[in-house]
Amino acid sequence: MNNSNNDRPAQKNNEIKFSVIIPAYNAAKTISRAIGSVLAQSYQPHEIIVVDDASNDGTGSILENNFPNIRLIQKVVNGGSSVARNTGMDVATGDYIAFLDADDVWHKDKLMLMNTILLSQPAITLFYHPYTQEPVADKKLPENITVYQLPFIKLLPGNPIATSCVVVRNNPAFRFEPSMRYTEDYDFCLQIGYKHKLYFINIPLTQIFRTFTSKGGISENKWKMRKGEMRSYTRLVKLNPLFIFLLPFLLVSSIGKQIYKAINPKPRILKNQYPDD
Repeated sequence: MNNSNNDRPAQKNNEIKFSVIIPAYNAAKTISRAIGSVLAQSYQPHEIIVVDDASNDGTGSILENNFPNIRLIQKVVNGGSSVARNTGMDVATGDYIAFLDADDVWHKDKLMLMNTILLSQPAITLFYHPYTQEPVADKKLPENITVYQLPFIKLLPGNPIATSCVVVRNNPAFRFEPSMRYTEDYDFCLQIGYKHKLYFINIPLTQIFRTFTSKGGISENKWKMRKGEMRSYTRLVKLNPLFIFLLPFLLVSSIGKQIYKAINPKPRILKNQYPDD
């Protein structure tokens, strides 16, 4: 889906244009499901950008043969999810960017709800919501939804934000650190959250199909994830040199979490918070 797609419903001036960015690496088994959840949105996106990060399982062929209206970028060399997302952001033309991983799906009204919230609070730079492993696509949304602010200090103990749950203003200054392959999403939110307020709702609008610590998931390598978190902390010093005094506590806390999770290896999953159907 791109600007030349005549099938996309026209959007009014008071409606937000969302660029959906999906990085994909060897996602032949899941990419159609992910894109399908975007095409099923009650509020259609401005464009869908899929960055095929040098897949070798036929992901590119599936995209070319089944989704002619998306904007497909095929990379020759695998650069990791940070580089793939940045590649998509570099060409995105929407007002806001909504990220979706190739093995996740959205609630059908996610973009409609994002549009309503962001129009009512146009100063929001980054917005997010929880995720779940339970089906969400057709769940009834609560009638009353509260928007909360996440203070930066509450972001420091750990990352509560999954990339597939993030909507961020389209700004050339907002990019993932290309050299990071682990916890790049946390680093992204820390860098933005220090200068801008982060907001969220407590309603899961993304379904993930495996835990972040499952076999085959990038978070399976827990120590590399922890080192990525610690690197994110060290990068804060570039934002404000005073972080050097807080850094030892953050690093010790990170190592402590690693030890605790090694003793209690429970996956981090949120359940639905919807009214009973």
